[in-house]
Amino acid sequence: MKTKLPLLSLIAAATLSACSSTDNALYFERTQLEQDISYLASDDLKGRKTFSAEIDVAADYIAQRFTSIGLQPMPGAEGFKQQFDLHSVTPKSVSVSLNNQAVKTESLAVVSQSDGFAWQQADELVITQISADADLREQLRKLNQQGGNHLVLVNKAHEELFTRYQNYFNNGLTKLELKDQGAMVLVLGYEGEVKDLDVKVVNEVKTQQLTNVIGILPGKKEDADVVLFSAHYDHLGESKKDQHGHQQEEGEEQDSIYNGANDNASGTGAMLNLAQHYARQGDNERTLMFAAFTAEEMGLIGSKHFATTQNPDAIAAMINIEMIGKPSPFGSGNLWMTGADKSDLQAVLNQSLPLENHIQANPYPKLNLFYRSDNASLAGMGVPAHSFSSTDMANNDHYHTPKDELANLDFESIYKSVTLLAMASEPLVSAKATPSRVAPLKDNAEGKIY
Repeated sequence: MKTKLPLLSLIAAATLSACSSTDNALYFERTQLEQDISYLASDDLKGRKTFSAEIDVAADYIAQRFTSIGLQPMPGAEGFKQQFDLHSVTPKSVSVSLNNQAVKTESLAVVSQSDGFAWQQADELVITQISADADLREQLRKLNQQGGNHLVLVNKAHEELFTRYQNYFNNGLTKLELKDQGAMVLVLGYEGEVKDLDVKVVNEVKTQQLTNVIGILPGKKEDADVVLFSAHYDHLGESKKDQHGHQQEEGEEQDSIYNGANDNASGTGAMLNLAQHYARQGDNERTLMFAAFTAEEMGLIGSKHFATTQNPDAIAAMINIEMIGKPSPFGSGNLWMTGADKSDLQAVLNQSLPLENHIQANPYPKLNLFYRSDNASLAGMGVPAHSFSSTDMANNDHYHTPKDELANLDFESIYKSVTLLAMASEPLVSAKATPSRVAPLKDNAEGKIY
């Protein structure tokens, strides 16, 4: 799939379309919606991978669309860009000797948030033996919560789970803020008392900049709370492997770009056109905020940073749009939302909709989707923050593959979904309705070591 859509011509089209609405109820056009999604999901942007040059181009596009729509920057942001640092810590060199016996690298897993550490005294550490019948995951969770320096001797019966931790640590930690509160060294298959040790670990610490793109439409009501519309705009970039993980041969004509058309160019396009709709409608009582989050695919990084800059009590609701590029199992253009049991937002939205188009509760409860998208970053603080999707997750073969491209989107269904969200969110925007709050998560999820 080769799609060439020049940035400047698309921005010009957005400006022209602002003068040509043909529908009295809606203030965005399907053509503009398609252009936004098509540009973000084009091969030119190479899958919008975090830290790539192309994701910066996508951020520029979103910021320029905000300008053409007439939004205002968030106070303290550079233009529409909320920029912040992400730190990564990756093991560079590791040597461990226990009782004067060197431990092989394949039997080691190490993690800390420092640039390295050295241990020579066993009595200065906490040494934990993990027996064959112990719960390794739970034991490590407890040590992580405690912090401090830990040598963990893992029975070989846990080799499979140990390997998962080893791969996780070797791939490096990613943190918005580094806090050196201890380190952990896991040794697989070592038995017996440790009297002498020599541990030397050197880590590579790297700091890179990320960008959320935030626009604001001030409300008529002074000191009003905020309705937040959001979507993540990053995806997975390129890969030389096929969708089964096999290395592609040189010269193979296989698509290596993970375009992320459904995930989540569709949601970002919806967010942009809802911004256009409400800006042109021009009668919002509440202040509206529109956020394109980065690094969702890395663990909700962009929305986590954004959440630290906000007063959660000032956000009345969050509408997070995630993968609306495919027809819903409830019918074309219909939507389902995550966490319907955690606030009454579903009822608030459905009061403006005909019965046949009611937003449904998440039909895939076992997938734990409420905590897997950017809404979770705000919901954890008590905001009625939910994600809205149309995708049939039970039949979603294109998810995180190069097949998630424009040819496999249903633009008629997307247009209907955005129309539905514009209708459903009206009571929020007009301040006629306020949903109940979500119970905040307890502040104990973040470990001290990893």
